Amino acid sequence: MIKFCRIDHRLLHGQVIFSWTKSESIERIIVVDDTAANDEFKKMSLSLSKPTGVKLNIFSVDTAIKNISKIKKLPENVMLIFGNTDSTLAFVKEYQDIKEINYGGIPEKEGSKKFSNTIALTDKDIENSKALSEMGITLYMQQIPTTKRESLNDKL
Repeated sequence: MIKFCRIDHRLLHGQVIFSWTKSESIERIIVVDDTAANDEFKKMSLSLSKPTGVKLNIFSVDTAIKNISKIKKLPENVMLIFGNTDSTLAFVKEYQDIKEINYGGIPEKEGSKKFSNTIALTDKDIENSKALSEMGITLYMQQIPTTKRESLNDKL
């Protein structure tokens, strides 16, 4: 069961490991990111940073889409982590059971617009986010479970 879905360019890091996995009782993390899936060193470092007892899969977007039927049948509480809005939109177009997406970290780039201290969206990110919003998905910004949750849908 997919319990939590997050976009964070850092993928796995302290906030994810120590706060979200605990607060959401996550038992498996699935990283969906083409760069990480094709980089053996990055895969190894992500594997080393996962919490003890939590399973980890690292898939490209295409592999994740091919495995949707298997993902749907997973008995564990699953966290999906995407590295960017492109990957998120591509996956969610195929897996239409996602109801909420947490925007955890998207860094500033040239021409991007800041929506919070850690969320800066390019025109393409805004276009992707609007498409996710139009699919009826609640988009929100929240770094860790104890910080304020801010809606993103109405700011796009």
